[in-house]
Amino acid sequence: MDTANLDMLSLIVTSGAVAFAIIITFAFLRSSAGRRVAITRWRKRASDLDQKLARLETVFAAYTGLVLVWSEKMPNPNSDPNSDPNSDPNSDPDSGPNNDWGEPTVYGSTTALASLVRFAEPGKPKRFARNLLSGLADHHTISSDGVTSTLRKLIGNLRTHGEAFSASIALPGNKLIEADGNVAGAQIVLWLEDASIRAGDEKTAISKFENEKLTALSDPIAFVEIMGKAPFPMWRLSGNGRIVWANVAYIEAVGADGLPTVIDEQIHLDDQCAQQAKQAIEKNTNVKDVRSLVLHGTHASSLITMFPVSGGAAGMAVDASEAENLRAALKRHIRAHDETLNNMGEAVVIFGADKRMNFHNHAFAKMFALDENWFRERPSHKEWLDHLREKRRLPEQPNYREWQEAELALYTDWPDEMPDELWSLPDGRELRLVRMRDPQGGISLLFGDITDQMIMQSRFNTQINVQTATLDKLTEGVAVFGPDGRLKMHNAAFEDMWHLSENMLKDEPRFRDLTPLFLELYHDREFWTEMHSRTTDPSPEARRHVQGEINRSDDTVLTFLSRPLPDGATMVAWEDVTSSRRTEAALRERAEAMEAADRLKTEFVGHVSYQLRTPLTTISGYSELLQSGAAGELEDKQAEYVFAIQSAAEDLTRTISDILDFSAIEADTIDLELGDVDVFELLEDALEFVAGKAEENNIELVFSCPKDIGVIRADQARIVQIIYNLLSNGMRFTKPGGRVELGASNEGTGIAIWVKDNGVGIPSEKQPQVFESFQSSRGGAGLGLALVERFVARHGGWIELESEEGTGTHIICHLPREAILEGAEPELGF
Repeated sequence: MDTANLDMLSLIVTSGAVAFAIIITFAFLRSSAGRRVAITRWRKRASDLDQKLARLETVFAAYTGLVLVWSEKMPNPNSDPNSDPNSDPNSDPDSGPNNDWGEPTVYGSTTALASLVRFAEPGKPKRFARNLLSGLADHHTISSDGVTSTLRKLIGNLRTHGEAFSASIALPGNKLIEADGNVAGAQIVLWLEDASIRAGDEKTAISKFENEKLTALSDPIAFVEIMGKAPFPMWRLSGNGRIVWANVAYIEAVGADGLPTVIDEQIHLDDQCAQQAKQAIEKNTNVKDVRSLVLHGTHASSLITMFPVSGGAAGMAVDASEAENLRAALKRHIRAHDETLNNMGEAVVIFGADKRMNFHNHAFAKMFALDENWFRERPSHKEWLDHLREKRRLPEQPNYREWQEAELALYTDWPDEMPDELWSLPDGRELRLVRMRDPQGGISLLFGDITDQMIMQSRFNTQINVQTATLDKLTEGVAVFGPDGRLKMHNAAFEDMWHLSENMLKDEPRFRDLTPLFLELYHDREFWTEMHSRTTDPSPEARRHVQGEINRSDDTVLTFLSRPLPDGATMVAWEDVTSSRRTEAALRERAEAMEAADRLKTEFVGHVSYQLRTPLTTISGYSELLQSGAAGELEDKQAEYVFAIQSAAEDLTRTISDILDFSAIEADTIDLELGDVDVFELLEDALEFVAGKAEENNIELVFSCPKDIGVIRADQARIVQIIYNLLSNGMRFTKPGGRVELGASNEGTGIAIWVKDNGVGIPSEKQPQVFESFQSSRGGAGLGLALVERFVARHGGWIELESEEGTGTHIICHLPREAILEGAEPELGF
């Protein structure tokens, strides 16, 4: 083939030279009319050249292919159209830079022209060379050395770099085109030959291709049928972007009548399909784009894929609505996931497989005091560690570089188990680090600030140690059993109390294992069964607070307490109360004896009081008789003696009445007679009753009570007795010239009645006994204040005492507005 090409090249060169010589000859002859002889000679030579050209044309006619000759190098047909600022996108597609095949001269026989014209793109006859090259330019070729390419690239390299080539082009229908290109002086020559018309060479040409490709090309009808019935639009375009085939789904999608309409009118899915196909051919790669198309009269989101094929490009459109919806849902999910992470208190950072930061939450930036602007460049894992080290926010490392390399090595060497790690920062914070690996090869880090937790843990451990030490100091035996019934904690008193050794308890024995040891000292098996159930049964019925007392076989008495703890454990505490029980028994006997003596005393006092009342009545009666003058006129001295007798009798009568009242109160046989009591009037009358005695002793009486204080429901006689006893007590211990104040005021739901004096006062050590019976150390029977306290209590009130020795005493009786007693007679409302 190479020899034939060289011969043909020689013929072409010779023909050109002959033509050039003829032109020169005619010019010379025309300019030199005088040289007729020379003209005759040149005519003969021209005749010879014509014969030679005729012979050359005969040779060309015998060549089974076409020869395309460029007289000069042309621009690269693969150049970028965007590089030409004057290019017009609306110009003739056959004349664009990518299809600028120049104006090659075509040589060849009519047979060769007929065999190759079927491969040309449709177009004007005068542009046959361009149309033929456009039709063959993007089909795959294979060179003699086995390298695949396209005719467009091979011609481009030949025209720009002078690179010769010899390749075969595979076309549908088992058609093969042999293409050879070379440089002949200043000319470029391309030989194109249809190998199918050379039966002898066809088998040799076919053997250059892989068997798989030939098998696929041997039955194109099957592939056309598959693509034609595909449920989504598929179509094919030529190298210059014209639609040359489309399936039924494509025709229906664009609403065309049939394939001829689509081809004749060049109906694209949208305006971008041709440009997308152009990019796929130029870049020799798949070009995908998702955009909205009008298919079947409705808008739908579709994935348009253009990919280069032999002879141009192919495309397919797949409904991407569901994928877009899923993508949108995924974006929403990722956004919600990011928002969730941003609301977390823990710091989260995610590095991708490229070791660069893909995400961080607000807590992460705050924990490490990082400016948000620092994250804009997507820092790498290494840059982040270096930045933290510079800011002293990393744990101190003896060999930082080695530690950093180990951290980064986790991207390629992830261990089977990744335990949590504790970071102790220079600022005193303790961070818990959890590393997680994602399926794409990235790493997620989760940081939790456990500084407070560590402090609390330290305090807790300290508390446990203190608690253990405290328990060992207790005399009570304490044992804590876990939910599984095992002994978790105990003190030394527990060991001593139940005669247990340390070896018996060191392995946390179960309660049931200790039961036989307990039975040796307390033989009630049912008791131990119930206690065992309280330590292991999680039901609320079993886990309850229980306490009691047991008498062991060694004559010791123990009190016990079983209390459930919040963590599911149960605490059992034992206390040896043998000594206290014996003391209590002795004290009980003594108390019973004292109660009996007190009872006898009360009975005796009551009996004596009744016995004293009869003679006292006689004394009072005769003294009144003497004073009245029934026995004769009394002298002054005699009248003074009689008055003294009467005063003593009255005091004794009141004392006896107090004793009888006190005895009745102690025996709980006294009842209050409730009624409406006008407080102001009652106090005013009481003050007038003691006014004479106060005047005799030169004591000032002060009355402080609002008139509208109102009434209370009480026993008036007892209230009078309370006030009289308080006034008598105040005047008794107030020196002449002193002051006694009686007053009352409202307070909340009750009233306060008080008596205040500036007398001698009560020593602080004796104040606790002033309301006890028979405890007076300042004269009298010591029943006045005792009766006051008991009568106030009977009404549901209470007494307050304020006294300072040498300053005076202030006694306040707090009484309810209404004393309601069982069995009291109803009164009118007030």
